[in-house]
Formats: sequence, structure tokens, C-alpha cells
Amino acid sequence: MPEIYQPTAEDKQRLKMREGMFKVSGDQIFATLQGEGVTAGEPAVFLRLHFCNLACGKNGGWQCDTGYTWDTRREDFWKEPIDWSIAQTAENIRAEWEKTPWEEKFQKDGKASKKRVVVTGGEPTLQQAKIIEITKLLPDWAFEIETNGTIAPRPELINCQINCSPKLSNSGNAKERRYKPDVLKAINAMPNSWFKFVALDPKDFEEIDQMVQECGLDPKKILIMPEGYTKDNVDEHRTLVEEEVKKRGWNFTMRNQLIWFGPKRRT
Repeated sequence: MPEIYQPTAEDKQRLKMREGMFKVSGDQIFATLQGEGVTAGEPAVFLRLHFCNLACGKNGGWQCDTGYTWDTRREDFWKEPIDWSIAQTAENIRAEWEKTPWEEKFQKDGKASKKRVVVTGGEPTLQQAKIIEITKLLPDWAFEIETNGTIAPRPELINCQINCSPKLSNSGNAKERRYKPDVLKAINAMPNSWFKFVALDPKDFEEIDQMVQECGLDPKKILIMPEGYTKDNVDEHRTLVEEEVKKRGWNFTMRNQLIWFGPKRRT
């Protein structure tokens, strides 16, 4: 078992939230293609925020690939996060986009499409008051917010795309911690919301079916993503679950970033 890091007083001070400041993970921001969901393949700037209220894989189950944003046993959880003001964050997003070849294309196309920012984590809704403020500073951008579905997005985020990934028992989180029916119902009622379930094998669909029925989720909004940290893992799990997806008329989404870049952090 890996050695558990013992944080210093300086580390603990670094982790404190500061008013009006984003707590940003070590990944900070990076421009890439969206790898999952209904906008897969779209160019975007990703903003990765620190902290999460779940712990996927800590107590068994599949392993979260961004454990450095929440796992207090890890040194990088304590050492990497930084604070950015809302204005500074907006400027960093603009600057990151301007370094990409997409900026030139958008200029030639007359910016017919919106530039895109994906707010991820961690769990971004823990810092959603600041997300609301940054949407005001970037009014011409399309915002996607990735969430685990345990904290309801505020009404001010109605124009954002909500990519909700409710967690199943295969994540290792206790049900009362990971499953919030009222939150899922509220997200379902938002006009641009989607539900991405991570599945390993056919038995996972018993849980998914129950959530869909209990929360009245729109079947057109449901996406199934095979779990895996490598392309081979994803392909194996896809083979196991694809028939169940077809039976229900739902849709697949792959973790395309594994195909494009392999299992590595995007920094």
C-alpha cells in the first residue's frame, strides 16, 4: 500500500478556500478535444477545479483518474492546488484558447460557433458561485459543467450544458452519499443536461434502471460509458455492456481521450 502523505501546516493553509478565488487543481487549464458525451470531438479549454465530495475507488471499485483533486492520502492533493481570482481565471482561459489553431479557424469562420470551456474536477458544483461569475465574464463562450449529481446546479447555470455522471455501487461510494434523487430530477429538468453512467458489466444496469425509473430521467439524455483507465479496459467493458445498452435504446459514449492520448494527465 502506498505511503500516506502527512500534510504540513503550510499544506493545510494552501487548501483553505479563499473568498472570490477558485481553488484550481494542479492541471489548471489545458486546451484539448472533449473526449466524452454529446460534444465529443469539440475543441475546448478545460478548467480543472480542486476538491470532490465523493471518493471513487477509495473503498474499492473502479479508480478515479483524478484522485489528486480529492484524495487526502496523496501528496499531490496537498501540494498542487493554487488560487486564481475569477478575473484571472477568465483571462487564463482566453489566453489558453488563443494559443490553439482553433482561434484562427474561428476568426475565419466569423466565430459562427461558440468557443467552449469545460469546467471539471473534482466536483465543480462545490465552487459553483464562482462558476456563475465567470460565465458573466465570458458571455460568448459555451460552458459545460461536469458533475457527479449530488449537488443541484443553481438556476443561474440554466444556459450551461450539464454533464451529470451519477455514481453506482461500482464506484465504491456508499449509496446515501452518491445518490441524490432530488438533485437528479432537478438536473433532468434543465434544458441542456445529460446523464453519463459508467458501467463495468451487465449487473450495473439494475442500478441504472432503478435510478432512471425513480428519478424519471429522460431516456434521450442517457449515455453509457464503459469504465476503464486504458483503451483495452474500455474495449473489454464495452463488449460486456453493449447489448444492455441496445435493449434500452440508449447511447454509448467512449473515453476518446484514451484513444487519442493514452492514460496520462492532460496538463
